[in-house]
Amino acid sequence: MTKQTPGYDKAVLGALKTSDQPLSAYDILERVRNSGIRAPMQVYRSLERLESLGMVHRIEALNAFVACSETAHGHKPGFVICRDCGMVKEFEDGRLGDIVNHAAGKEFAIEDISVEVLGHCGDCRTPKI
Repeated sequence: MTKQTPGYDKAVLGALKTSDQPLSAYDILERVRNSGIRAPMQVYRSLERLESLGMVHRIEALNAFVACSETAHGHKPGFVICRDCGMVKEFEDGRLGDIVNHAAGKEFAIEDISVEVLGHCGDCRTPKI
C-alpha cells in the first residue's frame, strides 16, 4: 500500500487477502467494522480505488471481489469459479487477447476482456462417501 492510499483500503484489502472465498461488499463491511468503516459506500469507494490499482478483481458472476493473486498489478486475468463451494482461481493467458481480437475483428474497439469460467472443482465433483 502506498501512502496515497487511504487507510480503509488496507483494511478492505486485508479482508480479501485473508478470505478463502470471494467477498461481497457487505461481507467485507462485516469484517472491517472495527477499522472504522461503517457504511457500504466506504467499502465500495475503497474497492473502486483498489480495483483501479489492479489490487482487487470483481467477479461478475458472483457479484463479489477477490484480492489479486499476482504481485505485478495491471494484468487482465480470467477466473475459474466453482458453482458449489465458490472457490475462485485466477489465471492469465496471453492467447485470450488474440482470440478476442480475432473474434471481434478490426472494426470493433475492445475496451476490456473478462473471462469467467463456471463449473465444479475437483473436491466438489468427487462423490463424498
